[in-house]
Amino acid sequence: MAGVIALAIATAVGPPTPASATPPSAAYTVTVGAAGDFPYQTDSPASPYIDKDGTFYFQQSYNQYNDATTPDHYFQFFSGTTMDTATLNTGISNATDPDNPQDSNANTVWRCQHSPTGLTATPSSGYPLGNYCDLIGTWVDPDTGDWYGLVHNEFTGQPFGDGLHFDSIDWAVSHNQGHTWAITGHAITSPYSTTRGDTGAFPQQSYYYGDGDQRLFADVASGYFYLYYTSRVVPKGGVSGATVSQAHVARCPMSAKMTTGCWHKWYDGTWSQPGVGGSESNMVPVSASNSTGYTPVAGEYSPSTPGSPEDQVAAGKLPPKADLLTMNIAYDAYLGLYIGEPEVIDQDAGATQRFYVTDDLSTQKWHLIGDTGSRTTGSWYRWFLDSVNKTSSTIIGKTFRSYCSVNCMDLGSKTDITISSTAPAVPPVDTSKTYLIGSASGRVLAQTAGGSATTSVPAATGSALESWKFSPRGDGSFTIANASTGRLLGVDSSTTATRAWATKPTATAPGSGGATVGQQWWIIKNTTGTFRLVNRYSGLALAMSSNAARPAETTPSRSWTNSTGNAVGGTRTADEQTLTFAPTGSPATDLAQGKPTTASSVESPSYPAAYATDGSPGTRWSSGSSDPQWLRVDLGSTHTIREVKLNWEAAYGRAFTVQTSPDSRTWTTIYSTTKGTGGVQDLTGLAGSGRYVRIYGTARGTGYGYSLWSFEVHGT
Repeated sequence: MAGVIALAIATAVGPPTPASATPPSAAYTVTVGAAGDFPYQTDSPASPYIDKDGTFYFQQSYNQYNDATTPDHYFQFFSGTTMDTATLNTGISNATDPDNPQDSNANTVWRCQHSPTGLTATPSSGYPLGNYCDLIGTWVDPDTGDWYGLVHNEFTGQPFGDGLHFDSIDWAVSHNQGHTWAITGHAITSPYSTTRGDTGAFPQQSYYYGDGDQRLFADVASGYFYLYYTSRVVPKGGVSGATVSQAHVARCPMSAKMTTGCWHKWYDGTWSQPGVGGSESNMVPVSASNSTGYTPVAGEYSPSTPGSPEDQVAAGKLPPKADLLTMNIAYDAYLGLYIGEPEVIDQDAGATQRFYVTDDLSTQKWHLIGDTGSRTTGSWYRWFLDSVNKTSSTIIGKTFRSYCSVNCMDLGSKTDITISSTAPAVPPVDTSKTYLIGSASGRVLAQTAGGSATTSVPAATGSALESWKFSPRGDGSFTIANASTGRLLGVDSSTTATRAWATKPTATAPGSGGATVGQQWWIIKNTTGTFRLVNRYSGLALAMSSNAARPAETTPSRSWTNSTGNAVGGTRTADEQTLTFAPTGSPATDLAQGKPTTASSVESPSYPAAYATDGSPGTRWSSGSSDPQWLRVDLGSTHTIREVKLNWEAAYGRAFTVQTSPDSRTWTTIYSTTKGTGGVQDLTGLAGSGRYVRIYGTARGTGYGYSLWSFEVHGT
């Protein structure tokens, strides 16, 4: 599976509106990389999350249709540094309730039977237990540190003499980091009866088995949970034909913590129906034939429609299997869009994995942008993971991992996917300027004088220590450099302790290979027009307050004020992490522009060294096709160097150094890498001085030479 597949599809990115089905106008390229192994496949997707102490976990479940004497009923928890290193956490996975020895994570039979769904469920010959339940989707409460989750129930098997069951979704909470769980109430339930043999509710040849197989997404921008889930229309016993599955979505304010009554289903274009018992629309991709993104109410399932589910589809009385079925989603910061990957239509034969995007979860208008081509899958369970931090399924960059459990075929169980766009997200700031970072609580971020610590001040004073420069990294993330020191805002990524809640950010020099993952940030635009800065390493948001103990910190995203009285959340508010950016200066001067520039070689007289520093975006320097090569600029006098910006043509440097010199003979290295990426490389946080600056390449990234559209030098 070592090949690489690139596919392009012309679709678009435009704000969806109720009257328009115009797809996005950008062109997208899906590149499929090498596949790897995920060794812990089971009968659910993995749910990754980071706990309040910085420990990474993922959770998954298994529950077979057999009796209570077998070991096939469990909630499992894995922990470690990242998804790559996590192993089974036996302390949690084998934990038993000290007050009830029948209730254990290693044997969830008692738990499932005594849940709100299990208490009314009934067994059958093919389903000897009344309820089989799985924990799928886990979230850590910023107020208390408690773990919350959603429970998929398969209950009252063979309700009409058939081979299936009813489904529903409950919510659960653990007050001790997953050791014990209380399944507390219903979250999402069927619009119809779930009573065995209820022919009054289902008088014809089919029944509706309810809602389950949920995929949870916690949206930082809006402060809502979005829950994608599935229903089926099932032929009764003795009726031939297959089931037909439908795709649905509901949402709940994160402040309500998944509880009963907070959920509202997407129905007929609004979030109008209650999660418990409400009606639900089938989701469809936006197309020329459907501008709304959902099935018209008149085309939805009705229990009074005669015939098998397949007959109903053929008669136009029921939509076919949903294209967006069991879709997991993430926010792709490079695209500036939410991205989803649903189940393939034919799981048995396998099919290409499709990717859909939307720019607004409140309207649920999903557009197809591409697929994996000849690399096929029949995956039962999928989830995304950011390929840099290897811990987050919520926000991902340009290249990410697509995971699969069960029936993965040649796409593999862990595959690198890169989606490029001709119109990626536009930075919300002018990257040539510096900015004040202010909070809605009235604070302004600053680096402390003479140190690496950060703080916040009540109002801007005009100090350069309060100004910050945003630099895009080309994958959706940014570095944030202090204008006075050039140091990068971040947390130490060499330890998991800095992923703990309330970690104080620092401003430090970049790592030897450039910005570390702890010095990378996602800029998330809130639905109100303000922003959050989310650290790529910890997943925590930058926050500022007047509390002397925490003037600047990183904390879980919240859109509400903690009112629990719990010390974990303290007195923290949404305003502390709701940010605005105010320009503080004009674009930085390029010290190299128009200055004498020489090179080790040129490809031809058409590509001289001076073209890299002439300020023109349409000219470039290009070297001969050998190593090493260098490009040198004479600044005319000694300057302090804080930043070097390289705009590569396709012929880029894979291994190179940036060096300074007082005399063009003795050189000091201020930046070095063996992992150059090409494109625009904005090297911030540098610390050096000299009259001469050069880039010295030792390994080319292509078979050509080195070629730069521009070589900028910034400093004082």
